Amino acid sequence: MRHLLTAPARPPVYRTLLALAVAAALAGAAMWAVDRFVGWQAMADMAQRVPAQAWGGFGLCITLSYLARVLRLWRLLHDVEPRLRVRRVAPVFFVHNALATLLPARAGEAAMPLLARRWLGMDWAATVGALAWWRLSDLAIFAGLALALLAAGATVLAPLYAAALAACGLPFAAFVLRRPLRRAIARRAPGRALSGLALRMLDGMPAHPHALAADLVLAACAWSAKLAAFALLLHGALGAQAAHPDPLPPWPLLAAAGLAGDASGALPLPTLGGIGPFEAGVTAGLTALAVDPRTALALGVTLHGAILATIVVTGILAFALGLQGERAHRLDALIPGKGAGE
Repeated sequence: MRHLLTAPARPPVYRTLLALAVAAALAGAAMWAVDRFVGWQAMADMAQRVPAQAWGGFGLCITLSYLARVLRLWRLLHDVEPRLRVRRVAPVFFVHNALATLLPARAGEAAMPLLARRWLGMDWAATVGALAWWRLSDLAIFAGLALALLAAGATVLAPLYAAALAACGLPFAAFVLRRPLRRAIARRAPGRALSGLALRMLDGMPAHPHALAADLVLAACAWSAKLAAFALLLHGALGAQAAHPDPLPPWPLLAAAGLAGDASGALPLPTLGGIGPFEAGVTAGLTALAVDPRTALALGVTLHGAILATIVVTGILAFALGLQGERAHRLDALIPGKGAGE
């Protein structure tokens, strides 16, 4: 049980403070740019003009995307600890999602192994392996969708063409190499600490074809629902503007603009919540569709604000549920016959 009680080292405090200071400065610059070129009152007016159907469709699709991602995490961790329940895994996902999104340079990624160890009793190294696989398959599905949208005419995604082609095969290569790599490590360096760590990380990755297929299908569902949410909100908000392109841009191209924003905002940059890069990506995608730059910036801010609102709200609620579940788990541990995964 020693490996369950040993967590990865934390970064020095001064580095964290420096990253937060840089991120706060960049976020302030982004908000100044919005105030200077669009105006916050205009932003509020735009949000009010968005049809209720667009907000409802956005909320429904984001909910479906979150559901698919929770099931993905449960499916990956369930292979390591079969007794895990979805209701216990959900708080880990939502808190990790909030921290990974909001903290600069993706520093919040470290939250998942720590939370899984604390709230689920999981081996943190196996969780790191599951998270590494998660991001790898995310990259492949993202690349596949980018290629599909590029084929539909989304020229804003053209710079991603070569990288997207290469990324599509990454999870399949990792799946093929997992078993021989595990055997080689176990055979050549048995008993060594680093070898044990590597084996535990590999144990967090899919070991069977059906697990690989299930993860990729859930990842595709999650990303498709997310892009549908982006397109619905952008279409409704753009259609509510007095001066909008006539006819409105096709749905795939609006989804591509949202994808460009999400890709830019998810880069490991010193920004808070991806503020700045996300809006820049959406603005670039919409201006390529003949949308006025100020309107495009306002739409990017509206879309990003809606996404961050869902992330913050679900993260806070999940944190409260996670703490409640932790207390209940401690009480259950005192009762004979109840295990960590129940």
